[in-house]
Amino acid sequence: MTPLFAYFGPETVLPATSIIATILGVALMLGKSSVRWCFGLAKSVVDAGLGRKADETPAVPAPHFPHAARTRVVEDAQAR
Repeated sequence: MTPLFAYFGPETVLPATSIIATILGVALMLGKSSVRWCFGLAKSVVDAGLGRKADETPAVPAPHFPHAARTRVVEDAQAR
C-alpha cells in the first residue's frame, strides 16, 4: 500500500474555514434561543429516525413558585 501525501494549502483550506466562520457567525447573531431551537429540531429528527419517543417533559422547566402561589395561578387561569 502506498502512502498518500496530501498538501492542504491555503487555497484549499481558506474556503472551508470561511464557510465554517459564516455558519458560526449567523448562529451567534441569531442568539441562544434560536440555536437551542435548531438543536432541538435536530434532536427530534434524530430521535424520530431512531424510533425514540419525544420527551414528555418541557425543554424549559417551570418557574419555582411556592405551592400556594401555584394554586392561585391555576385558579386565575381557569377563571379566564
